Formats: sequence, structure tokens, C-alpha cells
Amino acid sequence: MSVIFPGNYVAHLNAYREQGCVSLPGVEFYRGVGALVLNPDNDGVTTDGTLAAGTYDLQILSPDLRQDDKPRKDKPFTIPADSVVYRTAVSAPGVKAAAAADTVTIATATGLPTAPVLTADADSFFPENGATSALGSILDGTAVSVDTQVSVTTSADFTAALSPSAGACRNSPSAILVEVCYYRAAPAPDVEDAHVPFAIEAGQGY
Repeated sequence: MSVIFPGNYVAHLNAYREQGCVSLPGVEFYRGVGALVLNPDNDGVTTDGTLAAGTYDLQILSPDLRQDDKPRKDKPFTIPADSVVYRTAVSAPGVKAAAAADTVTIATATGLPTAPVLTADADSFFPENGATSALGSILDGTAVSVDTQVSVTTSADFTAALSPSAGACRNSPSAILVEVCYYRAAPAPDVEDAHVPFAIEAGQGY
């Protein structure tokens, strides 16, 4: 993990590199974004282009967008033990439900706030802005006791589709996305924080 400090922002926090920020002394904040990808190349998840209703573990995707001879090094989307979650959000760009009112919810339980429910609109597509949890007091919560895998549950069969249609495209990018924002206690101070001087060898002076 790595952290940045106020004034250093030049881009989004990097979830793949587990990058956090120190916004309050002694507290590190993190933003994890996991995905369940639906596209014609992801046959390990979809069957004939259809994602069956069920519960699926999410992954934090590698920044490497190539799909060639090198395997993508995606990794499981987990919340580290002793982290306190204060916000969750769900969206589904490029995903079409079987019918209006079909839902996507965060399946992970322990330690997460009330998970938002993402509900398909009348056209069976999901709202562009997704759904977010209520934002309560940020520094008031219970830490997860173990590393916690983040998953989603779908209520019906979903397919990759774009609205509006892009014609002869391959219905990509299409994915269910989940954001989890959490914070952790920063490490104890080290010698650089206190400016501890080095020992002077015998016979040396200033």
C-alpha cells in the first residue's frame, strides 16, 4: 500500500496499487473499485453472452487493457481486516437486465453499511448514476475483523448491451462496478517523523 498527502492529487486514487490518502492525521482513506466484466471474451463468467442470476466475487482490474498473449493480472477485491467502510456504491454500465425492476446488490455482509440496491429502469437498463449508500458519520463505524471479499448478487439473467446501441459493436465495455470507500489507522511513527539524530562515532564532533 502507498499513501499520498493533501496537495499531491493529480489523478484518481489507484485502487489496483492500493493507494490511499492521509486526509486526517493518523487516518488513511482508501477507495476500492471492483468489477464483474460482461463481454464476449469473458466466457468464464458468462454463458453464450448471458450472466446467470447468482452471486459473484469482484476483482480489481489491472490497468493493462491489452488482451493479447499476456494474462491480465487482475486481483480479488477485498477489504483489509481492521478497515472501516463508510460508503458503498453500485453501477452497471453496458448491462441490460431481463426486465424492469431486476436488481444488483452488494453481497458482502460483515462490517459494510447498508448496501444500496441498483434497480433496472423501464427499458431494462440501469440508471447511469448508479446507486449509493447513505453517507452517515464518516468516523463512526465498526471495522471488519478479517479480510473481506466483495461480491454482488444479481436477481435475474443479465446480458451485455449498450443504450443507445452502437450498431455492430461487441457490446463492450460492459460491467457491474462496485465502489467501497474505507479508512484504516495509519502506522505508528517512525524515526523520520521524530527527526531522531544518528549516533556519532567516538572521536567525531560536529
